[in-house]
Amino acid sequence: MSPSPAVEAYLTDFARVAPAYEYDWTRQESFARRAAFLDAGGYRGDRKAVAAALERYNRAVGADEATLANIRLLERDDCLAVVAGQQPGIFTGPGFSVYKAMTAIRLAHRQAERLGRPVVPIFWIAAEDHDWYEVSWILAPTSEGTRRWAIPDLLEGDRRSVGLAPMPPSVPDLIEEFIAALPETEFKAEVAERIRAAAAAPPALDPALSDGRPTLADWFARLMAWMFRGTGLIFLNASDPALRQLEGEFFVRVIEGQERVSAALEEGRARWQRLGFAPTVDWQPESLHLFTYVAGERLPLMARGDRCWVRDREEELHWSRDELIRQATEHPERFSTNVVMRPVVQGVLLPDLATVAGPGEISYFGLFRDVYRALGGQMPVIYPRESFTLVEPPIARILQKHGLTLTDVYFHLEERKQELLEREDRLGITKLFQEFREQFGRQYEALVAQVLKLDPQLKQVTEENRRQIAVQINKLEEKAKQQHRKNCEVALRQFERLKATLIPDGPQERSVSVLPYLVKYGPDLVQRLMAATDLPEGWVHKAVFLGG
Repeated sequence: MSPSPAVEAYLTDFARVAPAYEYDWTRQESFARRAAFLDAGGYRGDRKAVAAALERYNRAVGADEATLANIRLLERDDCLAVVAGQQPGIFTGPGFSVYKAMTAIRLAHRQAERLGRPVVPIFWIAAEDHDWYEVSWILAPTSEGTRRWAIPDLLEGDRRSVGLAPMPPSVPDLIEEFIAALPETEFKAEVAERIRAAAAAPPALDPALSDGRPTLADWFARLMAWMFRGTGLIFLNASDPALRQLEGEFFVRVIEGQERVSAALEEGRARWQRLGFAPTVDWQPESLHLFTYVAGERLPLMARGDRCWVRDREEELHWSRDELIRQATEHPERFSTNVVMRPVVQGVLLPDLATVAGPGEISYFGLFRDVYRALGGQMPVIYPRESFTLVEPPIARILQKHGLTLTDVYFHLEERKQELLEREDRLGITKLFQEFREQFGRQYEALVAQVLKLDPQLKQVTEENRRQIAVQINKLEEKAKQQHRKNCEVALRQFERLKATLIPDGPQERSVSVLPYLVKYGPDLVQRLMAATDLPEGWVHKAVFLGG
């Protein structure tokens, strides 16, 4: 569960990875220089058109006046943005989606104070993606322990964008099962109603895009807008056709500049390897780093020379480069970006002072510095998202009882479990059997020496006899240890509870939804978390003890 060597260096020793990035995220002068770059023509987007699209979308998902006021600020020439983003997961996805949004809000506030100008937080909903498995499940604590919740009726190989495909029909039943498993508290009715209403509301974008039905992106956005009410967080749906119309010129530059982009990515990968790290994005010289929609499916575009193509399920479709450029100009809604171009197009739409990034994204960005430059842009400040573990009172009591820290749970839980067993072992089972084996071995050797005086041919019999006795001793020792573990069953169950709650599938924030915690501790939990914890100057993982 430790971060990769590259991410570890980014968080704690930036000088080691500095050649791969534009700005040192730990220095305030980086934000000042980035702002100056944007002011000097680094941002050339259509603020009014972007704001108009964002206002329509945020009104549709139920954003409050604080958000709408920030959208109006974005129209000002001096307003900058801190952008976080994630795919839209069920039940708001894993905790880190919420923590990314929290980081964007807090960093925007900090930079607004330090730079003396408006800075607004924006959450980029990566609804163009078609990785359905990634968004279709979460873990959640219930009265019966941590449980996995997943949409059962996703089609394998479905290549429709999450933000454009109708919500799977199983979602209402999944919601009711999820709600039924949550504890009965004074807050449950409100949270349950919000979950239901967010999933049942009309589509937030053009209904024709999703056959008139809401999408997972709509559900996610409405829940997040409610959860972050009062914070001014703006939501941007990457599938919004109104925004896509503003990206056509960028798509043309990408298609025309394929060789420059490919060379830039190749150099980024080579630099990353020279720094001692393994690239996390493949280099495909024929890739355009764009997708196009064919019959609703999102397919990767390839090009070589004047020939551009995609491979459909049944055939290969192809165009000349000029034909593809004409399509991008006349119908930009038919295109979307891949992992390489997504952060670059963000700077086309938004005056992005900084991007909030998780560990995987930090590694991606380490390859992209020259890609930005090849397309006339510049990488923003890459700011690590905040990292939390939520600790409920019963879990806190277990930690205290056994003298454990989160570091123990994350990295040494099995060791601490063995230490517990050894500490509670009044007999000293391992030592007891070790001493017995040594004593038995000496006595058996003496016995064998006497028996072989009768007949040396009995040696094989004595060796087999020794082996059988050793097997029986081992069995007795294992039985003794099993009984000892049974005697320690309560403590061992507590260790298993720590694992299931704090590291159920790796760190809690990577898989566990925060919604059940809102049921237990109140719908305003996120706002209280932001008020109770400071945004650190450096990176640190925080344990948040709830209910105290």
